Amino acid sequence: MADQTTQEYAVQTNEMNKAVELKLCGGLGRNKKHGAHMRAFWASTISFFMAFVGWFALSPVAIEVCSSIEVCENQLYPPVANPKRVAYLKFKAVASGKKYCQYGKVGDDSKPENCKDVPTDTWVQNCNSVPQTACTRNATLTTSKDLCPEKCRKYNFAVLPKCVCSPGTHCGNTILTSGIASVGITIAVRVMLGTLLERFGPVNVQAGLLLFGSIWMFAATGISAEWNFILIRMMIGCAGATFVTNQFWCSLMFAPNVVGTANATAAGWGNLGGGVTQIFIVWCLFKPFMSAGASADTAWRCSMIVPGALFVIIALCMKLGCWDTPMAPRFKTSDTGKTSNASLWDYVECLKDPRIVIM
Repeated sequence: MADQTTQEYAVQTNEMNKAVELKLCGGLGRNKKHGAHMRAFWASTISFFMAFVGWFALSPVAIEVCSSIEVCENQLYPPVANPKRVAYLKFKAVASGKKYCQYGKVGDDSKPENCKDVPTDTWVQNCNSVPQTACTRNATLTTSKDLCPEKCRKYNFAVLPKCVCSPGTHCGNTILTSGIASVGITIAVRVMLGTLLERFGPVNVQAGLLLFGSIWMFAATGISAEWNFILIRMMIGCAGATFVTNQFWCSLMFAPNVVGTANATAAGWGNLGGGVTQIFIVWCLFKPFMSAGASADTAWRCSMIVPGALFVIIALCMKLGCWDTPMAPRFKTSDTGKTSNASLWDYVECLKDPRIVIM
């Protein structure tokens, strides 16, 4: 093992120049070679973390996006003209507990046909002075609370949010489809990434994924229809493949005695980005933009610019400040013991092992 006072790396290494310690505090070194190991660790972790923030960035504001592109159930089917839509009949406000069918439903709860009429005694006590052009016991003809008080409403339009987007609605299906597309493309890119990593190295691949993702993050600010919402969310999903680079890069840098800890730590902190997104996008971007006077439509669009810009900054820092391996700026397949270049045939060979297919 190299003497720490004379070693050429900022961490202790073995005879293969792989780190035998995970030095979380410090270890970035005086230059790219001296700090190769911990620079790779932090670059792979931070890029993976930020990629997950971007990947899930549209999720917490998906309802706002649907409202902007007008695919909400109550935008496609105005409640007053379509009071018996199943999505409305089933609706119950989470905060207040109030129901759209406040006097009960006609039919089964899972497949209601209508709301029950306002009870006669309730109508007599509270609604005799209400004009019949506003509401009757068996119909609600206005959304105005002044013309038709809440107790007089067969259909309680007031409890409906600005965007009804429950499962089974066009809006709900749009979000579901975008989510499936986003995960589906990630799986495909993760499979392809093995060959790309061997051909171009982890720095180029990780930086490339972030730069590609940044294009679509910026494009998200211009979402105008459901088809481009689905397309853009799918393309951003490519950034989810940064997990593969994260693990591959750490494996090149750390020795067997610590590589498991390095991989687990880098992957765990990286995955945390998916949860942080819920706080970061809503409470650090969307709501502050709203507080500054922006409309909801403008606020969520501006919120997409920030992760897109961070993608570019991290990619540039990684490209300018990191090496693929402890010994060279660029990875070669011989570094892993392989005697041949990367090939698509490698996938066929791997798939011959049933354990790989199962996993």
